[in-house]
Amino acid sequence: MGTLTGYLQRAFAEHCPPGWTAHAEVPLLSRDLAALLGYAPQADVLLERADGSRRLWIEFEVSRADPVANHAKFATAHLFQPQLAGETFLSMVSPHVARGRRNLAANTVSLMRHVGMSAFQTVLFPHLPAGEIKRLNHLDPSSAGVRFPSVAPEIERAFAVAEPVATVSGHRVHLVGDILDSLLNVRRWNEEVATPEGCAMWGKRTVTYFVFDPHSRLFAPAKFCAYLPLPADWSITAPSPSAAYARATMSMDLYASLDRTDTRFDGHRAQGHLTQGLGMGVVPVNQDSATAADFNSWLGSYQKSIQPHHSGPVVLTVPSWFG
Repeated sequence: MGTLTGYLQRAFAEHCPPGWTAHAEVPLLSRDLAALLGYAPQADVLLERADGSRRLWIEFEVSRADPVANHAKFATAHLFQPQLAGETFLSMVSPHVARGRRNLAANTVSLMRHVGMSAFQTVLFPHLPAGEIKRLNHLDPSSAGVRFPSVAPEIERAFAVAEPVATVSGHRVHLVGDILDSLLNVRRWNEEVATPEGCAMWGKRTVTYFVFDPHSRLFAPAKFCAYLPLPADWSITAPSPSAAYARATMSMDLYASLDRTDTRFDGHRAQGHLTQGLGMGVVPVNQDSATAADFNSWLGSYQKSIQPHHSGPVVLTVPSWFG
């Protein structure tokens, strides 16, 4: 275990929210079953509500070469000791983990949901560069002057991602946990608005903030990109999810319904979560010629659907560590 995980375990316990307790290195399986299987998954931190109705099993992936290993341990443990109602697995992955490995882990979370688990992945210390994560992880905690970043934003993010913003229309709507979730929403918006049905549901909207996918060179409204709908009654005994749920993304019809009827579905909160919570950068289009060229080229195909705000469009970019 690196220095940073030990610090996080102590700090989560010290700053645990009222009504909750925190415990480190909590085994998931019974001792006899772990002995039979030959592996014993345990949470770096277990956050538990005082009445026992809610548990967050949290894994810190600071610099692992293969972060998906813990996802697999928890998922296979579920086959023998199914996750109870009120329990959630949450992986927090630092910028020191390479993009391909963190995305493999993020997609494995979708597989965990398909076997009936409540599972999420989010970022750990999104505003720290990978090199700083590595340095902190190798510090001697007893050295004079050693200072670690505050855990308050990390605890806040853990709850923000794991707890639904709203439960409506047969869905639990969450804030996206990972950068990949947001980029997949970018692609989903562009696919749906290109259809007559999607275009009609969207109409024409004035938008200020846009998320940019540097791989596809596509943009989409940030509010659409910041939320993740999951089936409200998804369990291992439920019918197999449809293809639309193969990798959960926002949909045009659900977005339109929420935008009309639910004040909890908030654009300001969406933008703040993507920038403050996940570490996305903020680039006013009129201050960056390269971004302006990409944005204007994209906007040319969607002028009947998008009216940029009169103050000027603002692009949210992936963090440098995401690549």
